[in-house]
Amino acid sequence: MLSTLITITTLLALSNAQSWVPSGDLPVDFSLTFSAPEMVYDVCNRNFTQSARTISVATTNVAVTPGETANDPTAMTITGASSGDMFTILMVDPDTPSAEVGTTEKPLLHMLITNITNADPSTGAVLNAYGGPMPPPCSGDHTYHYLLLKQAAALSLTVDDLPGFTPDCTNPGLIGRCLFEVANFISSNQLTPVGYVTMVASTDGYVRYGYVNDRGMSEADSCRGLDGYDPCPTAPPGSSSEKVMVSMSAVMASAWCLIFSVIFVLN
Repeated sequence: MLSTLITITTLLALSNAQSWVPSGDLPVDFSLTFSAPEMVYDVCNRNFTQSARTISVATTNVAVTPGETANDPTAMTITGASSGDMFTILMVDPDTPSAEVGTTEKPLLHMLITNITNADPSTGAVLNAYGGPMPPPCSGDHTYHYLLLKQAAALSLTVDDLPGFTPDCTNPGLIGRCLFEVANFISSNQLTPVGYVTMVASTDGYVRYGYVNDRGMSEADSCRGLDGYDPCPTAPPGSSSEKVMVSMSAVMASAWCLIFSVIFVLN
């Protein structure tokens, strides 16, 4: 029974894992640098102040704010590559609150650059320009994954090919980006993960200001969760919390099947 419980624990841990996330030590170091300006965002009857600072994303789970990482990275650095290597850089968000925009396995595409040579990202073909974090209010922390992928050869992909990796995407404004099939993209293009970093961001003043002034969201909805406004729903329809509960239910069902199988064998 102890081994069964250990197996259940392992299954629960794997429920939040993505098949496309690389594991183990990777041979190439990859990092990004952002230069955040000093800004003040006036929204929700208060001022949100953002201090100027430089942010380095060179490991996993680097805490950032959307305002600090709104602009293109000032630098993307690849070190430890062999001469002649070609790379692709892929950035995705699997934590979108809507299952029609992104899921654990099919996240929202935020950036895609291919055919990088000389370990210099500026040489690559930009198929999807950098889009910074914009986690909607009440959607919690979002982890933004950057994968550095080694190419077997030059890729002939163009922007027109991206919808082929989003066949389940029904949002007309996100075709080629939502529900992006990362695993399919990697395997069909013979790519190998060689570098990996992540940054974690949640809603800040920049996001709330942007949703009100640029995206037409009401201030009441944009300011949810703040004092003086409605609290965040526990698990709104289509939310990441809801998606996690569905995933956990499936894992628990598998776990119980495993328990009964073990009991049957032991008897």
